[in-house]
Amino acid sequence: MSSLKESFENIQDIIADVLKLGNKSIIGIDIGLSQVKVAEIKRSGSNFKLLNYISIDLPEGSLIEDDIQKAEEITKAIEMAVDQIKTSAQNVAIGLFGPNTVAKKLQIPGGTDEEIDDQVSWEAEQYLPFNIEESSLAFHVFGENEGGGVDVLLAAARSDILEMFKSLVENTSQKLKVKIVDLSIVAVTNVFKHVLKDRIDDPTSSYIFMDVGAQKTDFIIWKKNGIVFAKEIPIGGVIITEEIQRQMGVNYIEAEELKIIGDENGNLPEEIVEIVEDVLDSFFSEVKKTIDFYITSSSDDGISECFVTGGGSLIPGMIEGLETNLSLPISIFSPFEVIDYDKKKFTDENLNSISFRGCTAMGLAMREL
Repeated sequence: MSSLKESFENIQDIIADVLKLGNKSIIGIDIGLSQVKVAEIKRSGSNFKLLNYISIDLPEGSLIEDDIQKAEEITKAIEMAVDQIKTSAQNVAIGLFGPNTVAKKLQIPGGTDEEIDDQVSWEAEQYLPFNIEESSLAFHVFGENEGGGVDVLLAAARSDILEMFKSLVENTSQKLKVKIVDLSIVAVTNVFKHVLKDRIDDPTSSYIFMDVGAQKTDFIIWKKNGIVFAKEIPIGGVIITEEIQRQMGVNYIEAEELKIIGDENGNLPEEIVEIVEDVLDSFFSEVKKTIDFYITSSSDDGISECFVTGGGSLIPGMIEGLETNLSLPISIFSPFEVIDYDKKKFTDENLNSISFRGCTAMGLAMREL
């Protein structure tokens, strides 16, 4: 009986999709190391308005990179988040990240749609760190390049990882349906592009976007209205937290507070300063190495500005260190310079937190069916 009921519900979903019935809103769900973040955004023409946003803490060790350790706890957190925002939407966009995903710009000869498809598949086989037969691929064609070929952004993920993340959402009691799967590193650019459109339109300049998260940093170089380079740097704020835990003998929450706030007087103890500085030095070195690699491989020396978001950007010394090490103007990114929000729901404190930690969820929610 249950299988017959499931089959009937699947048929209903297919008919609704074909006829475009029901609520077409997309909920963006960003499943991270320490939190599930959920956003709902309304689009009106070229404008966006944040309707709902919530973050729910996850138990420590729920997710390590893209390896799901506590599936039931993550699904419960998603259920709780969706219940609390009281949305009628059921369609979901999720973001994937980690070593089993790839975002890469390709230059291919071009041709018909079928020829481009074949070329992308062949190129993907050369770059993917996993078997192409076991992966899900998508690509976006930017257009012709100066060499007469075509620029393409390839996004790929291992299919089993995709299905595991999808099941976290679809096992909830709200009958949520994953309609869009994106890479987190690509989704966050939806917000950057929309908010910064007038500041990043110089075709001779390149711009860096960085989302410094808990376990990774999304590093993106943007030029001529598209991603020209993207990399996940496997360093984030949690490395500092874990090192404080180890050296100071405190729990995770206490270590987080020491990292961001300091002691009871708001001062960073000398031991914490040394830990933070050591990890930040490694981070700055990795970022510098990434930029040098991009410049060497592309001959592009026109990087003019860097925009930073993410909870890790709040670490004391992060912004000043980036300015010193990169010799670039560093700007804290704020999505609410342009994106509207429900003023009855969000306080200034809410908006500040969302600005730093919610860009990926918002970028997913900005996608359309």
